[in-house]
Amino acid sequence: MKLLVTVVLLAGGIALAEDEPSVPSALDWYKNEYATLYGDKPWEKVDELVSHFAENVHDHDDGEHYNAHEWLSGGIEEWKIEGWLRSELAELEHDQLNASTATFKAKWRDYYTGGNIGHECGWYLADLVDGTWLITEYATIACSEHGL
Repeated sequence: MKLLVTVVLLAGGIALAEDEPSVPSALDWYKNEYATLYGDKPWEKVDELVSHFAENVHDHDDGEHYNAHEWLSGGIEEWKIEGWLRSELAELEHDQLNASTATFKAKWRDYYTGGNIGHECGWYLADLVDGTWLITEYATIACSEHGL
């Protein structure tokens, strides 16, 4: 009887594990879900981009906390005025600090009108919140000083 109860309990545990949605690795999430949004007309995807951020993000550049939607949409609008067309991830370094916290150092290749190409680097902190990775902190970094 003990064996039957153990088998039933184990089978129930396996069924529950299969029903739980899987969380992508932080690296896969950043590369495949977040970074790809900048590839084509990112200004049309502001809400989707913002969904990858916590409601408030800490900007280390000025030490302030900002509403992510206002902060990101304002930046994207400024870049668009400057002739920015799109960006692609040129390099990425990832450090998984623990099961629910990861950092990224990203080098972006930015495309502008007239064929101009620029590079910009940033540091991101992402936390796993309710089963979803969210960027909670950001800082602009010098690409050359960080090996990017």
